[in-house]
Amino acid sequence: MPKLTLLLGRKTMRVYDIDQETISIGREEEMDIVIDNTSVSRKQAQIRKEGFRWVVEDLGSSNGTFLHGQKVESPQTVTAGDEIGFGKFSLVFDKVVGDADASTGQQSTQPSMAGIEGTMQIKSSEVEELLKDSQRKRRAHVVWESGGQRGQHYLSDFPAALFGTDDLCDVRVPKAPKHHVLIVHRESGCEVKNLHGWTKMKVGGRARNSATLKDGDVVKVGGLTLTFVADIS
Repeated sequence: MPKLTLLLGRKTMRVYDIDQETISIGREEEMDIVIDNTSVSRKQAQIRKEGFRWVVEDLGSSNGTFLHGQKVESPQTVTAGDEIGFGKFSLVFDKVVGDADASTGQQSTQPSMAGIEGTMQIKSSEVEELLKDSQRKRRAHVVWESGGQRGQHYLSDFPAALFGTDDLCDVRVPKAPKHHVLIVHRESGCEVKNLHGWTKMKVGGRARNSATLKDGDVVKVGGLTLTFVADIS
């Protein structure tokens, strides 16, 4: 029997081992996979085995079910790796994708996100938190590496951030100038400034005192490496 990987955006929510031949998805309690979110119809879709193949069928949903980005108008054959989309969610058929630590449950015991037996319901509060996290990760941020450690700073939380080893820095790192690398994020763009006059800063391999950053730009200064990731539209 195949696996189903449930995604919200590109985040893995659950990996299921399927041991029944018909799986229904929607908001109604009697569905096999219940997703309490308004982007999912009460009766959204059904995945079922027909002979030697598996098919997906839309159950008359208001928002539509999609396979390979195309709306499912009639039962369509699905094979390993196919992604079935609906609302903010998608199911990848017979392939585990996303987070390596995603948990796996057995369909027969119908595990929930919290591991409680007897239901496969995904609560609206869980969906809301995952949506917030997903949206946050799409915003501009800086990935830093220093002294064998790595972290992220989201510029939507603090648009101006001072990086360094000093306690007064917004982002304290193990190895860098004390408090002299400043990043400022504005609507017009993101700028990095070297406030440490005698320590060279390189942006994209070129010595700079300040620079406007583009997606993927790498900044190196005094044992600190910063990689800028722009907003994902």
